[in-house]
Amino acid sequence: MLTGTREERPVESEWQHWTVTTDSSDALLYSQRAYYDERAPDYMDLSKPSDRKRRGFLPDELCAELIDEFAPIGHVLELACGSGVCTREIVRHATSVTAVDGSPRMIERNRAVVGDLKVNYVVADIFAWEPDRTYDAVLFSFWLSHVPPHRFDDFWGVVRACFAPGGRVCFIDEDDRGATNDDVRVVDGIPVARRTLADGRAFDIVKCFWSATDLEERLRSIGWDVNVRSVGDGFLFGSGQPA
Repeated sequence: MLTGTREERPVESEWQHWTVTTDSSDALLYSQRAYYDERAPDYMDLSKPSDRKRRGFLPDELCAELIDEFAPIGHVLELACGSGVCTREIVRHATSVTAVDGSPRMIERNRAVVGDLKVNYVVADIFAWEPDRTYDAVLFSFWLSHVPPHRFDDFWGVVRACFAPGGRVCFIDEDDRGATNDDVRVVDGIPVARRTLADGRAFDIVKCFWSATDLEERLRSIGWDVNVRSVGDGFLFGSGQPA
C-alpha cells in the first residue's frame, strides 16, 4: 500500500526510479503518479471494479462539447493528458499538441487512443517540468483537483510561463458535487482520497473538490481572468487568460 507517509517505500514497475522525500506532499504526489501509472491499462474500464465509492467519468459528448466551445487552435499544450479522452478532441482543432503526463503507461495509452502524429508526448513531473517553447492554449482535465493547496499558486505560475502572447487556458474537473464519490480526509493540510486497484493495492492521492465560485475567486486573487461554471452532473469548466 502506498500512502502519504514520510518513509521511503519501494514501488514496482516504472516507479522504482522515483524517490520519496521527507515532505508529506511529495510522498502523496509520488503515490498519485504511481497509482495512475498502474491504473492506466484498465482506466475507465467499466468491466473492472470501481476504484472509489462511485465513478465520476465525464461523458464523451460533454467533453467534445466543452473542447469545441473553447476551440484550442494553434500550438496547444495539454498538461496531465492521461488516457486521451480530451486529447482526441483537442487534435481536431490544434495545429500541434504537446501532451505531458507523469505516467509512462498513460502516455502509451494516449498514443494508442489518439494515433495522431501532430501530438508530441512528454513524460515528466508536471511540477518540475519547464516548457522549451510557448503555446497558444494550455488545457488540463481532471488535474487541478490533484494539485495540493499549497502548490496551487506555483502550478498556475507554470501555466503562465507556457503562454505565447494572447494565450488562453481551459480546464475541466469534478466540482464539489463530486465529493460524494470519495471519502476525503486531511493529511498535513492536504485533502487525501484513497484509490484501490482491481488487485487490491491501495494508493493515496490528492483530491481537492472546488466549487465553481470558490475556484473562480481564487484564480482572480492571483491574477487570472477565468470564468468557471458547473456543467453536467458533478463537473466544472473554466476558461480565460491572465488578467
